[in-house]
Amino acid sequence: MNPLQACRAMPTRERAAFGVLLSFACTIAISRAINYMRERRRPFPRTRGRVRRVYNWPRPGGTRVHHFVPGIGVALAAGGTAITETDGWEQLLSIPFGIGAGLTADEIALLIDVDNPYWRSERLAIYQATAAGLGAALLAARATRRSGQLESG
Repeated sequence: MNPLQACRAMPTRERAAFGVLLSFACTIAISRAINYMRERRRPFPRTRGRVRRVYNWPRPGGTRVHHFVPGIGVALAAGGTAITETDGWEQLLSIPFGIGAGLTADEIALLIDVDNPYWRSERLAIYQATAAGLGAALLAARATRRSGQLESG
């Protein structure tokens, strides 16, 4: 059985979770790659980063997590839960939900007002994309194993 047939054989909730995780991981990876290329093509990228740090250096009050950051987390969790309900729209809605969640998570450093959000949050974005990609890979492996058992049984 090919991977597409294995995906179709997945239960609805797993298929929706797979779509969310895969689109989340791909969105972060693509946005980081685009940002990396844009920053590296600009003249003197390291100098620009240092100038930004000096310009933003003593910040009164330090870094604050605004109330909208937990709100975004609650909204994403509620939306993800709603997508996994079986009403026929979950597979279609899982992709744009994962893209939106990925774009939000990719900019989390900007939302909490980090001095240089594009380079300091790179490691966090890579960890998030890796975790989502591993989750999607585990779901795909589970579906492939399950479809193999269905064929042999």
